[in-house]
Amino acid sequence: MKKSFLTLALLCATITTSVAQDITPSKNKFGAILSTNIFGFNDDFNKVDVGGGFFYSRKIANRLSIYAEIDGSWRNYGDVAISPGLSGEFTTGNLTIFIGPMFDIGKKSNLSSGLAQNYLFSSELKTTTGSKDVSSETTNYSSLFFDFRHQISNKISLGTRYEWGLNSMFKSIDRKVSTISFTAIIHFGGNRNQEKSKQ
Repeated sequence: MKKSFLTLALLCATITTSVAQDITPSKNKFGAILSTNIFGFNDDFNKVDVGGGFFYSRKIANRLSIYAEIDGSWRNYGDVAISPGLSGEFTTGNLTIFIGPMFDIGKKSNLSSGLAQNYLFSSELKTTTGSKDVSSETTNYSSLFFDFRHQISNKISLGTRYEWGLNSMFKSIDRKVSTISFTAIIHFGGNRNQEKSKQ
């Protein structure tokens, strides 16, 4: 999976470099993203958390861009079993990098999909008797993501994202992570309306 992620990143970098001379600065977009995530194990949704980060996209064709995003959040997975006889409320820090193509599907709407790499840190299990560091029981994981967003003003878009984990969340049990995120996107640069008027 790591090889697939690196291959995709290299491909995106190669494409954007090869077409850089034909891209005007206004076709680059960047800004901040805020998200409310509903997530759980095997479609068993439980907790909600808030995350945020930054995004960047670079247009490579009339309706096609390469999209990249980095997000951070603090996740709580409710009552879970880490290993036999050990269960409780699992929390962890989460850093996610998204990369993939983004398509314009209208004057104010975008659809993107691709690969996300999730990095976990500060893993902790809160039991009835205290807290336990379970960093050794957890592992980073990869996901596929599908993202739809609609621009509601000159600088703000609203979106919905679905993320599906590709490999196990824990080493000891085979579970996949499903996430639905509702996002607010704030554009700092690359006004979409200006781009349309120049084409």
